[in-house]
Amino acid sequence: MVSGMHSRWQITYNCNYLRKPRFDRHLPYRGFYIRMIFMNTRNFKCFQTVYEERNLQTAAGKLFLSPQGLSKIIKSMEDECGAALFVRTKEGFVPTESGKIFYEKSKQITKEINDMFSHIESINDKEKRFKIGFAAGTIRAIDISKVNSFMNSNSQVYASWHEHENESVINQVLNDEISFGLVIGKPIASNNLEIALVKSIELVIYVYKDHKFWNRDSIEIKDLRDEHIISMNENYHIYHDLINACYLNDFTPDIVGKVGEGESIYLLVANQVGVGIAPRFFSDNDRIKAIRIKDSYTWDVYGIYRNDSADKDLAKEFLDII
Repeated sequence: MVSGMHSRWQITYNCNYLRKPRFDRHLPYRGFYIRMIFMNTRNFKCFQTVYEERNLQTAAGKLFLSPQGLSKIIKSMEDECGAALFVRTKEGFVPTESGKIFYEKSKQITKEINDMFSHIESINDKEKRFKIGFAAGTIRAIDISKVNSFMNSNSQVYASWHEHENESVINQVLNDEISFGLVIGKPIASNNLEIALVKSIELVIYVYKDHKFWNRDSIEIKDLRDEHIISMNENYHIYHDLINACYLNDFTPDIVGKVGEGESIYLLVANQVGVGIAPRFFSDNDRIKAIRIKDSYTWDVYGIYRNDSADKDLAKEFLDII
């Protein structure tokens, strides 16, 4: 499965067959080089992997091909070149002088074609001017199918699902680097910044069965004083809110786990590593349940965009969808 590997612009994806003119098999080096250009560039990766591994079986495994299939590709390339590219020995595939030249030039051609497609892609991405920024954790809070549909149905939208630090997303919107941001917590008001609440989720403590909080309906932050706590990491707004809330109650929280997504909190709590603090994303079961935190705030997701942006109408449309 060499075809389809990595980016759609990568040379390994399969840049299709180019029409091949007839060449004299006895052409000197220049003819040899010209023949390379008209080859199926997908096969360059096959050759390069065999060259680097010196072993057909290993190379075939990396390329998700059978050794027999890869052997046929190499033999076809040698027929195309009119020269042996490898000497087959008990120790493996040893490149000939022609093979060494082919390797150097094929790497050069591969790089040039990849650079060309990368440049085309970057130009295309610039033409997709409407960019959405997600603060860490916000993707889980939204209706992904609706957002994905919006991205796919609007040609000017640059589809990207990367999460960033909360402040980074706010600053990118303010600096007009992105068209719309989904952030945690209400940003400070600005004359040219439109702010709308998208979703509010209750913040809870997740505990495992037989924990001392298991039969309680609610707890206070001060009750966490002697607990091992699992939290989202520093990239998340909730981590800093937890630290501040504990400091206000005169103790430093014992955070034994800082993770990048909610599922990890769930798994760590299930294995009794500690109690987890997170928005109410998970349903209760016979192993884990959510306990309400008294006087706790909600985990609020806001949509923000500049009201003087060229994309403000599309931003309004996106806000209505989510």
